[in-house]
Amino acid sequence: MKKLILGVAMSLLLAGGAHATSIGYAKSTINRIYTFKLGDTTQQGQAIRLSKAKLQAMKGKTIDFAEFVTGSKNTTDGNIHTFITTSLGGTPLVEGSVKLEKALTWCKWTLDQPYTITGEEENLYIGYTADIKTSYKLLIADGSYDIEGYNFAYQDGKWVDTYGMNKGSAQIRVNVEGVADYPDVIMASNSFDSYFKVGGSYDFSTRFINAGTTAITSFDAQVSVNDKTVTQHFGNLNIKAKDNYSFKITGVDATEEGEKALKVTINNINGTDADTDLSDNSFTDHIFFYPRNMERSILVEGFTGQDCPNCPNGHLVLNSAIESSDESLVEVTHHAGYFPDMFTMAEDDACRFYYSNPASTFAPAVMVNRNPDPTLQSTPVINTGYNDIMQLIYHAAQSKPYVSLKLETQLDEAKRELTVKLGIKPHTTLPAGDILFNIYLVQDSLKAAQSNGGTNYIHNRVCRGAVTGNTWGILLEGLEAGKEKTWEKTITIPDSIHASYWTDDMLDDNGLYSGKYKKSQTNFPAVLKNMSVVAYVGQYDNQDNTKNVIFNCTEVKLGASHTQGGYASTAAIQNVEASADADIRVANGRVKVAGDYDHVYVYNLTGRQVDANAQLAKGVYIVKVTASGKQTTKKIFVR
Repeated sequence: MKKLILGVAMSLLLAGGAHATSIGYAKSTINRIYTFKLGDTTQQGQAIRLSKAKLQAMKGKTIDFAEFVTGSKNTTDGNIHTFITTSLGGTPLVEGSVKLEKALTWCKWTLDQPYTITGEEENLYIGYTADIKTSYKLLIADGSYDIEGYNFAYQDGKWVDTYGMNKGSAQIRVNVEGVADYPDVIMASNSFDSYFKVGGSYDFSTRFINAGTTAITSFDAQVSVNDKTVTQHFGNLNIKAKDNYSFKITGVDATEEGEKALKVTINNINGTDADTDLSDNSFTDHIFFYPRNMERSILVEGFTGQDCPNCPNGHLVLNSAIESSDESLVEVTHHAGYFPDMFTMAEDDACRFYYSNPASTFAPAVMVNRNPDPTLQSTPVINTGYNDIMQLIYHAAQSKPYVSLKLETQLDEAKRELTVKLGIKPHTTLPAGDILFNIYLVQDSLKAAQSNGGTNYIHNRVCRGAVTGNTWGILLEGLEAGKEKTWEKTITIPDSIHASYWTDDMLDDNGLYSGKYKKSQTNFPAVLKNMSVVAYVGQYDNQDNTKNVIFNCTEVKLGASHTQGGYASTAAIQNVEASADADIRVANGRVKVAGDYDHVYVYNLTGRQVDANAQLAKGVYIVKVTASGKQTTKKIFVR
């Protein structure tokens, strides 16, 4: 059975006669914002597929016309070239041409000779191609949920399924004569590929689409969880054609860790099994429950530059978003995206990879878990708008963490030797592809010039390079659920750290980098008490920056250690929920946090982070404390 994700019903509209049916997958609303172009070539096209089961149900019926909407009429010859075929890219069964009089409206292709459906076709594709002028967006979809295996577009010389592109369904419909009314359910699956913890309160529900031409008055839902099946009957309904219906899935036990196999099938529709295509009446998925005390942090990476006049305000916006989020966030700042400056490391410059165009970047900017939210844009790095940052954080919070981390450090201050040991424990099978870990060295309270910030601007969360010595990290192999992987390294932290983007071969005849920085200006004191290490594990694809995601991360001060909740087995953890909200107080102008905690951050009311260990001036501050995967935020008054 195929798993199909669909947000609106397949459009089955009466057209011209009592038994003429217009078949398509897009909702009828046409909107310019859903126009698009795929690939770099001028050759473009779209097509929809009719399944074998549906074709068998329509055996002997005829297709006499099809209709298309295009996002532009600016093709090289003013036409689209239409076809019906059993194989995309193969020899058409029928072909023709339609003159485009106007974009964003239906244009009709009447077949010279109607095509009779034999019922023997494995598939039938109806579509068009055209050669467009330069950058015009010929293609258009409905902006709804994608449907796997039903909508296609032409990209760089080949046809591709648009499933997963967040386009929705192509604005194409085909008229079939002589088709009687029929029911047709299409499962529309909510995604269960999300982050669930034992003991959480979750409403697992799904829905289906009435994609037929007659109302659905009753149906049965067979819900199977780990092969235990329960049948739920629903009656006295009136689910009209093109409407959808949601119902709650019962029998999913959220009290035990581990993976649960889920299958939902809709049958006995209106008391019969007369559905024209049973292949899309079911979906299968897996739900994974992490330990009750599972701790997951989200990596927030800012992009900035000392010469960037808008960056100080961007820092305030980012800090404000971090303050107001309920998620556990770990922040790192890359001095890249505007121009390289006195802080820029090789690792920072490499992260320009995550921009939509690494040759044309910008700041202030931000990415969260290196994974784009498709509702914002297709690539990870966005401008620092408050609402968009919050949306990125929300999107990241829905993804699976897969692993728990144990980060241990030992510091010999006299020798300035730092030993870092990272433990990685997968909870479940990780996605296919390259899984890497990396460990950044991060420093706060660095004073240096900043455009619109003065000569002694405080730069925080500054990336000072990778402890691993590898820009992208180290490949993890042989990861298995429940089995720990460890990595250890000892480094000597120099008295000052050179901005490794700048290499000696970049010095000009005057001994300057980029004509303005002396070599000494790119060295900053490495103050141990202001430094921490940030470890993360994630998926990396060096060919496609949209296919990267950080699974989990954590941070500790030099010499400290932290084991994330969930790293040890649940049975070995005592009283994991006993720690209430952190007890935050102020005494003699200093922030005091009672008990054990992981991180404490202090911000003034402008959103600027201040030293959490310093004596604070009179005023109002926001304190954020994370402990055992929980976060507490409190406003304090220093008098």
